[in-house]
Amino acid sequence: GGSSPAGPDAEAPGPDAAPLPDAAATPGPDGSCPAPGEGFSFSPGPATGGVQDGWGERTVDPQTLESLLASWTLQVDGLVLTPTTFSFAELLCLPRQDQVTDFHCVEGWSISDVPWNGIRLSWLLDRVGVAPGATHVVFHTVGDTYNESHPLDVAREERTLLGYGIAGNTLPLKHGFPLRVVIPRLCGYKNAKYIYKISLADAPLEGFWVQAGYPYGGEVSPDRLRPGKY
Repeated sequence: GGSSPAGPDAEAPGPDAAPLPDAAATPGPDGSCPAPGEGFSFSPGPATGGVQDGWGERTVDPQTLESLLASWTLQVDGLVLTPTTFSFAELLCLPRQDQVTDFHCVEGWSISDVPWNGIRLSWLLDRVGVAPGATHVVFHTVGDTYNESHPLDVAREERTLLGYGIAGNTLPLKHGFPLRVVIPRLCGYKNAKYIYKISLADAPLEGFWVQAGYPYGGEVSPDRLRPGKY
């Protein structure tokens, strides 16, 4: 969601945020991980209904689930101290963050109260270690059509997630399975989908929609932001 051929696409603590454990969990024999004591459950698999209804899709190069599952890993490289590769199962065993926030498209439509499952990007960056000189985080997407980047301080914001689920189920394919960026205060075109690599860099990358003329910052206008939902 959030991108289109015609156009791309107050913190409020509460029950929508699950506490972050100090360390990653250990996968069980079936690859599953213990669930946090709070928040909503997560189990890989498709889901329909709820916030899924009416959530438009504008991406012009939809991926197939089979091709993504066959070889997907998340690489974290560039200006990092410890380049690391994660499988999807390994991501599920990292400290999970649940948050209920709104999703806004630059076209003017919004989806309220999306119950995301994922991990804080800041936590992942701390895990691999950010090397001196890094100023931006670059997201590489399957097909490399919609690559995107953000300043390091935006990537470290508390509500910036790497989202892998909605309401306890795997992301719908059309909304970025298996992993996407979630930055609720920015328009959808800045929330990259189908991520397979994250690189730390010393300069920004201007993504597809920025090159097409949309603002690099991608901020949602203040009148569209609901308190506690961005």
